[in-house]
Amino acid sequence: MPEPPLHGTVVVELGNLIAAPYAAMLLADLGCRVIKVEPPDGDLGRRFGPYVRGESAFFMAVNRGKESLALDTKDWLSKRVLDNLVKKADVVIHNLRHGAMDRLGLGEERCRELNPSLIYAVVSAFGSSGPYAERAGIDIVFQGESGMISLTGDPKDGPRKTATTIGDYVAGTNAALAISAALAESPRRGRRIDVSLRDGIMAAQSGWNAIAFATHRQPERTGTASPFLAPNQVFEAADGHFTLAVVSDRHFELLAEVLERPDLAQDYPTNEERMANQSSLTRKLQRIFKVEGVEHWIDVLDGAGLPVGRVLTLAEAFDDPQARHHGMLVEFEHPRAGHVRTTGSPVRIDGSQARADLLPPTLGQHTRSILGELGVDDGTIEKMIEEGTAVEA
Repeated sequence: MPEPPLHGTVVVELGNLIAAPYAAMLLADLGCRVIKVEPPDGDLGRRFGPYVRGESAFFMAVNRGKESLALDTKDWLSKRVLDNLVKKADVVIHNLRHGAMDRLGLGEERCRELNPSLIYAVVSAFGSSGPYAERAGIDIVFQGESGMISLTGDPKDGPRKTATTIGDYVAGTNAALAISAALAESPRRGRRIDVSLRDGIMAAQSGWNAIAFATHRQPERTGTASPFLAPNQVFEAADGHFTLAVVSDRHFELLAEVLERPDLAQDYPTNEERMANQSSLTRKLQRIFKVEGVEHWIDVLDGAGLPVGRVLTLAEAFDDPQARHHGMLVEFEHPRAGHVRTTGSPVRIDGSQARADLLPPTLGQHTRSILGELGVDDGTIEKMIEEGTAVEA
């Protein structure tokens, strides 16, 4: 098998929770060597449950493929170690609070002195500059202040957040994309990359933004329905729920045919008319779909070439044959947690899933080997571990 595209690239991550760790994990899946620098008590994500034999499932979900170097970054010797680590790195990425990296002696200016060609990536709440640069933030704040919460939920209910912390994963993906672009530059030169969690959510809802820009008004919440197409939503069958999307007038004609309801095509011939009369159309379709079960409608509608799908639980989604074919369920034996299941990479290269070989690390699992690689002698390593300025798993 050929080497992955970013093989040989060294990434130093100083990350907490999700955004920067997820970006670094994506880079690890693409072949980077990722050295995760953690404080002696570890990434905050290690303290989030649920736990599998003492290991955080939350942490393992976004830290596959990394080496853990656990140091007291306030210690003078640890600072020298980190200087040497930055010198050999291609990328430094962090999502620490505004000013934290400068206090650690790893601000961009200092890192650039050590390594002029370094790619220095900052994932922050609202951005590294501007009136909100020093504000603390977390996903629900970004969802609220991006406008996303105002758009989410059923029109009859109040606004809702999305189930996942979408800002973290969008920001992590954006950071990995920008870092990959900088790594591809030839000749390579130092770059600073800034990614804001709030900006990422705002960009991810560009379709909704387009409605607001064009109409000069706040779009209404539509529940599971689309603001652009009808019918395009969740429907209830006799024994469960399924999704159906009609994306063209021809699709709607096919739907009317398979339902043996030519009156629907006559009454709602265009998407414009279907959107204008969405409530009445939805009620008519819902009465039809309640008569039979989900599998009946999947067979009928999919057989007609219409986009249709089941509403699955998480367990059902990962047990789905297509998800298994694409390796979206990753299973491995962890030295402490035992048999662990987590989410695989959504990226495939040359027909193979992007996937790092290393397991999510225990805290300080690679401290000794990395310190030795950076020239710290065995006696000094033992002293650092004994004094608690370095942690070994």
